[in-house]
Amino acid sequence: MIARFLRSSYRIPGFLFLSLGYTLALGISQVLFGKDRNRIHRIMLRFFRDVYRLMGIRVFVEGELPEEPSILMGNHRSYVDAVMIPAKNPVVFVGRVESKSWPIIGWGASLLGTIWVDRSSKESRKQTRESVKNRLENGYSIVIFPEGTTYLGPELLEYRPSMFYISAEGGFPITPIAIEYKDPNIAWVGQAQFIPHAWKHFGARHIDVKVSYGPTTCLPDGGEMLTKTRDWTEKEVLRLRAEWDAQIEKEST
Repeated sequence: MIARFLRSSYRIPGFLFLSLGYTLALGISQVLFGKDRNRIHRIMLRFFRDVYRLMGIRVFVEGELPEEPSILMGNHRSYVDAVMIPAKNPVVFVGRVESKSWPIIGWGASLLGTIWVDRSSKESRKQTRESVKNRLENGYSIVIFPEGTTYLGPELLEYRPSMFYISAEGGFPITPIAIEYKDPNIAWVGQAQFIPHAWKHFGARHIDVKVSYGPTTCLPDGGEMLTKTRDWTEKEVLRLRAEWDAQIEKEST
């Protein structure tokens, strides 16, 4: 118990200071060198690696991310899901506009070029679709969590359809991603506040997560793409959950 408290005591402030440092680095880089997407991508990947080390995150990967730009679609469990997807080429995220105002984290995400969507606004959703198409046409990958919100699981929420029709219309490939944590309670759901939730779960010695990359596909029918992507992801998430549960049971005996 004391060890968990001590780890949370340095990890949570450490994460905030780390995020602030990289946010400043992104800002300075863009002032000095402009929006060089490759430079921004390298800074982002270094940030991910440092977060892993600081927070004790161990990622067990299956499959390979595509070398070429793709729409990377993952199920959504927690606020740390985004750092589990280290794309091989420059990438932008699609996030809820509510997160844009978060101190430090929202600022850094904006500097990364995150596309903010207000799901209550038809005009915002339309602008998001146009922004996504523009980024894909310019060689970026897009990371999106099509459930639209975090969910305990292990099954998935329904996927929001718009990105699948953008993919079909523009001929953009989709890569499904399944994410499952050893501790399912790391899911950030309900009315849980960020700091208390993070304090509780990031005191663990390790945060173990399995990430599985599925086959990249491109189909001319958006509805078919949605079904294919969601079906693969849900089946894979359930498999990963079963593996974690079997390991937990084995460790407890």
